[in-house]
Amino acid sequence: MTGVRPVGVAAVVAALLSGVVAATTLAAPVALLGVGLVAVGTVRAARRAVTAGAVTLAVAVLVAGVVGTGPLALLVATAAAVLAWDFGHYAVALDHGLADEAVTRNAELVRVAGGTLVGAAAVGGLSLSTLAVAVPAVDTLTAGLLFVGSVLAVYGLR
Repeated sequence: MTGVRPVGVAAVVAALLSGVVAATTLAAPVALLGVGLVAVGTVRAARRAVTAGAVTLAVAVLVAGVVGTGPLALLVATAAAVLAWDFGHYAVALDHGLADEAVTRNAELVRVAGGTLVGAAAVGGLSLSTLAVAVPAVDTLTAGLLFVGSVLAVYGLR
């Protein structure tokens, strides 16, 4: 591949969003490593690097939740980590499966728009549900459940 695909750029942007949320805590080195792995994986078309980066971002989100980051920030960071993984894998699949001359811009933009819409709807729905149910926040439990949920989401996408 001679250039970076738009979906690859979206993967790195999603990883950056997830990393910024987690980097405001003690998880900064882990988050930066995750962002770097996603970026390298999308540029070099390496699925394992993208997956390792997304898992590293999920661990950074878990650490951020344990140290007390708010639930909404954790939801956004988790959704962004899942989107980074999804977009990164899509970019790698396009690189491996199609010629450099193939026109895929519209398909990539639809994938990014659809994934972002689903992620935003999930975050919005979950944040509205936390407003409706007055349950005291248990940060460690919240972080653990978000981590398990993100792992199950990634597993479900495969």
